[in-house]
Amino acid sequence: MAKILIADDETTIAQFCSFVLEREGHKVITAETGPDAFNKLKTEKPDLLILDVMLPGMDGYTIQLRLSEDEGLFRLPVIVVSALKPALSLFDKFAQVSQVLTKPFQAEALVAAVKKGLSDERIKDLKYRPYM
Repeated sequence: MAKILIADDETTIAQFCSFVLEREGHKVITAETGPDAFNKLKTEKPDLLILDVMLPGMDGYTIQLRLSEDEGLFRLPVIVVSALKPALSLFDKFAQVSQVLTKPFQAEALVAAVKKGLSDERIKDLKYRPYM
């Protein structure tokens, strides 16, 4: 199946997502800080990113901005997660964001979001246009 990077500093959320997604047959990689997540995006080349908004070292918005500006990563589907529902609207301008989930979320919602993100033709057809 797919290789999925989970960037979340909350251990319980990362473990929950890992358990659910590995049960679905996906390979899961985790990162607890923003810099670690961005490094793993470059080295691991995941098929999808689950991105928390609040990460130490580099927040999720900055990571998403860098993804959008990176010619090798701009087509990576992203699922943004946060307990801060108003923060999720910051990601509306990014075409790579397939779904947003408000914490806490159910396993079924996570699985559905991942399936949609992995099959999102709109993201696969994106043309490279970095944000300024």
